Amino acid sequence: MGCQLHEALIPAVISALLLWGGVQCRTREYSLEVPSQVAVQDGLCVHIPCKFTYPASRDDRHAPLYGYWYVENKQSWRPRLVATNNPGRIQEIDPRVRRRFEVSGPKLNSGDCSLTISDAQAADQTTYHFRMEKGCRHWSYSAAKEKVSVIVTERKLNITIFEPLRAGQRESIFCKTQRCSSLEVPEITWEHASQTSPLETSPTVHHNSVEDRMDFIPTVADHRQNVTCKVTYGEGSSRRSVEKTVTLNIHYPPRILPFSGYTQAPRGDVHIFSNVSNGQIYALADDSFLVRCEADANPPSNQTWVRTPNFLENHLYTSNNVLKSWGLNLGGTGKYECQARNQEGASRASFYLHVQDHEDYAPMLGP
Repeated sequence: MGCQLHEALIPAVISALLLWGGVQCRTREYSLEVPSQVAVQDGLCVHIPCKFTYPASRDDRHAPLYGYWYVENKQSWRPRLVATNNPGRIQEIDPRVRRRFEVSGPKLNSGDCSLTISDAQAADQTTYHFRMEKGCRHWSYSAAKEKVSVIVTERKLNITIFEPLRAGQRESIFCKTQRCSSLEVPEITWEHASQTSPLETSPTVHHNSVEDRMDFIPTVADHRQNVTCKVTYGEGSSRRSVEKTVTLNIHYPPRILPFSGYTQAPRGDVHIFSNVSNGQIYALADDSFLVRCEADANPPSNQTWVRTPNFLENHLYTSNNVLKSWGLNLGGTGKYECQARNQEGASRASFYLHVQDHEDYAPMLGP
């Protein structure tokens, strides 16, 4: 009012200049504070804080105060309305948007123009500005610093596994996602490749999240298999889902695989053998000899060789999982046992080595 009064009293010759000054004065009386950018996960909600001021006037002090939030429309000069407390203009808003965008009418009178977006969707990622109306006064807060950009990010899932998971024991995996209201309860489902581990699920709904626990008894076959948590949310045609996959790391005790190796005569002839399980191996004196003991285990196991009496006296040596000799003698005949051990347990397997003179040699492998 003070700016308008000055404009009315000044000479007409300079009235245009002072009128411009009055516009600047009134512009300063209209102010709005809003974050320049906010981020929200797909399907969740976001509260965008907003404070605004406008000049007081006796003329329209009894007029209702209306607030409007608009989307910046690059394809048209006219912005698109997404939220208002004006009942006469609510029908202008797309019904799919109307139920998700809200500006609080009662709070407008205290200068609160905050905007709430529920069930955020990819199409909501754009720039918004606010407009007020009171009586004959209308003002759009459309300066660059008065606009807010909304960024919609992918919905996050958190999968929790308390390792180690052990074969043969009942274990649990947890999948959790946020929710923004008591009315929204996302559906959580699991996908698991193994057919040997029946799944039992148990959902828990919290104030601002929902969590599902999958109980199962893993087997060795589940090691390195994938488990997927899938969350489905939204309503009607906007129903959508997001998923996250983890690879299981199942701990289990060692299982010794069949022995493999070779014997080699001094003249160079090589005899290769494999798939020997608790069987017999025949070799000639003076032959070179090598047997591998390998185990399927997680975590990896350590292998050791055992024989009584001490096989080192018979020119037999060990290196990691290998038993070898550069020249067997008759004293090498006997039973050899491989022992595999990790933190989950142990296993053992053996074979019987026959070392023969050249005159008595009968090459064979047998049970």
